[in-house]
Amino acid sequence: MNLSFKIKHFNELSTIEYHNLLKLRVDIFIIEQNCPYPEVDGIDPHCYHLLVCKDDNEIIGTSRIIPKSIVHKEWSLGRLAVNEKFRRKKIASNILNESIKFIYNQENDNKTKIRIDALKYLEKFYKNYHFSSVKEYKEYDWDYIEMTIN
Repeated sequence: MNLSFKIKHFNELSTIEYHNLLKLRVDIFIIEQNCPYPEVDGIDPHCYHLLVCKDDNEIIGTSRIIPKSIVHKEWSLGRLAVNEKFRRKKIASNILNESIKFIYNQENDNKTKIRIDALKYLEKFYKNYHFSSVKEYKEYDWDYIEMTIN
């Protein structure tokens, strides 16, 4: 299986690409995790979206790369998701690395601060990529951790 990684601004996404990335995120964050929350939050149009596609262009992974001052004063990452059938194959690691690299390239600086808001149980995963914990909080009955790198 060959995978391709593409990063597109919202304005560059085709209608079907946006539909498929929303479907993936809803399937994971709302259905699989049983967490009703406002997936369509008005932030996507300001963002870049990383798409991981199989040979047949099926989107199996994604992340949302949020420019400075949209959610936080720093660049931030969110909505990192991998289709359940493709987990434990280092795809999430590749998504994270490609997302970080994209931000550093936008800033021409690999010291740019990046912020994430992640489910608390993923704290160890992000620490493996040098993110540091900032604070814990609860949202939609889930425990979250805010973390930064650099």
